[in-house]
Amino acid sequence: MKRNTSRKSAPVNSRPAVQKQDTKRLKIPFVPGLLAALLGFLLYSNTLQHGFALDDYSVILENRLTKQGTGAFPEIFTTSYRYGYYFTDDDLYRPLPKALFALEWALAPGNPAPGHWLNVLLFAFTGFILFRLLYRFTKGNQILSLFASSLFMAHPIHTEVVANIKSSDELLALFFCITALVLFIKGSDRKGSGGNLISALIYFLALMSKESSITFIAVFPLTAWFFSDTENWKSLKNYLPIVVVTALFLLIRSSVLKGIEPGMVSIADNLLAGAQNYSQKFATAVLILGLYFKLLIFPQPLAFDYSYNQIPLTGISDPGFIISALVYVSILVVSVRLLPKKHFLAYCGLFFLITLSVYSNLFITIGSSMGERFLYMPSLGFCLALGWVLCKFADSKHPLIGKWDFSNSIYKTPGFIVMLCFVTGYSFKTITRNPVWKNNGTLYENDVHISENSTRTHYYLGNYLVKPEAWEGKSKEGRDSVLRRGISELQKSIAIYPGFADAHLQMGVAYDKLEMPDSALFCYNEALKLNPGNATIYNNIGTVFFKKGDYAQALEYFRNAISHDSRYAEAYANAGSAFGMMQQYDDALSALFNAVKWDPGYAQAYYYIGLTYRFKGDEQNAKAYLAKAAALDPAYKQN
Repeated sequence: MKRNTSRKSAPVNSRPAVQKQDTKRLKIPFVPGLLAALLGFLLYSNTLQHGFALDDYSVILENRLTKQGTGAFPEIFTTSYRYGYYFTDDDLYRPLPKALFALEWALAPGNPAPGHWLNVLLFAFTGFILFRLLYRFTKGNQILSLFASSLFMAHPIHTEVVANIKSSDELLALFFCITALVLFIKGSDRKGSGGNLISALIYFLALMSKESSITFIAVFPLTAWFFSDTENWKSLKNYLPIVVVTALFLLIRSSVLKGIEPGMVSIADNLLAGAQNYSQKFATAVLILGLYFKLLIFPQPLAFDYSYNQIPLTGISDPGFIISALVYVSILVVSVRLLPKKHFLAYCGLFFLITLSVYSNLFITIGSSMGERFLYMPSLGFCLALGWVLCKFADSKHPLIGKWDFSNSIYKTPGFIVMLCFVTGYSFKTITRNPVWKNNGTLYENDVHISENSTRTHYYLGNYLVKPEAWEGKSKEGRDSVLRRGISELQKSIAIYPGFADAHLQMGVAYDKLEMPDSALFCYNEALKLNPGNATIYNNIGTVFFKKGDYAQALEYFRNAISHDSRYAEAYANAGSAFGMMQQYDDALSALFNAVKWDPGYAQAYYYIGLTYRFKGDEQNAKAYLAKAAALDPAYKQN
């Protein structure tokens, strides 16, 4: 039977009816895309003066590799993501964003402004490309394209991604993925393969930005099947470049991370690691998926952390699990049933499920139980579906064809008013959430009250209060008061999860700064019992003995730290100081030169090298290395 394609009989559950235009010659309007980009820029313009926060420290501010600037590019592309941050060995490979961080540091050392500007501009331009992608998919439906792209730009679930410099990895990944998708569909509609090759190269950049981009290997054929105008999408040659660059990325990643064994996932990071059985793990993972969906609909409250025990482990009898399971089963069933009809909602549902799958903890246990940043890609599927639904309400009497002009009656409908309410409400939440991400102090002080049962929110606040940035400029009494409050927060963290070694470690640091060495040693030893392979704990115990004047005992702990991390620059420098105090100057120089080998910007180590040469009577070398220290850090400039 021949399908009736007239406007009057267009079925409600079909793909969006569109203007009959040849997409090869489809002229995409500039203004609506610009409006989507402008909306994104304006909503996040209040983050441009923010400082560093959260993971910015591990990949930028306290990462020796990033701080070497552009000269570190070769090493960045041949090492793991957080390589250069103390002793951390991670199994992540994201060289492109880290290279950008190094470039930003080279241009403006210690200045967070370039990173924030890049994030906001990337997000804004993503909105522009997104509108163009949707306009092509819907073959000229400006209203649906503008609805969906505006909802995506306004959604407050993205505040963590845009306001946190480190999350350039998320921004780059999605930007490159949707750009590659546009070119892939254009290439599939043509006989030539040039567009597919360029699409594959851009997709490779997405993979080099964040590993989760690999989900798009399923999104490419899904999208081509839904939206390609020709049967050319069936040709395997269209997918071959995508498959090749994916395989190339996996080979490069495997080679770079060779020898790095993924560590056991900590309960403090992912509460699912503490599940007593698979049933409990599965039920809790599904419950968390339900919380994700709830945040997409009603993003309140938002928090940077949902670690143990903010979300208690649960079982399959929990109503939360049952409701969540029903929601996701419904999405899957409806998407599959509508798939043969190429219904737009089927695409939205499958896109959402595919891109969320890597964060679901159903297939593999990842390093975190829940994170708002994980919804950045999947939220696009949600916003597309919500835009479609609102568009149907706005234009229920005829197919979804509309031009971007205010003379169209669609702007007077309840659906359009509801869409405005969504965008306005989301925008308000985004604007008011952004200031929380100004720096670590504002973030931790705010969210510790939102995620108050999380061991990590108390740990992060306590760790922040122990660091000099929280108490610099205060009197000794003021400093001690801040340190004691930091200890109090760390104690709350330990009360929630007694096995949290890092909380014991940082409490030891606080006691050390309060000049309470016995309490510091007690905390360090508790941390060592929980994590005997942690090089920092050995190093910190060594510093306590060094301050006591027991240099031989201190040296033993510094050596232990180095044995657990052969690149631990601070431990080498401390060992050099211990050798120096024992007047073993040649051994001191050997240790100190190892320190600067692994951290070429380590000014204090160069200063100690200069002093050691002076003690040996070598004034020429002494002056050279003291000058090097002063050049790196004016604090070491001698009068």
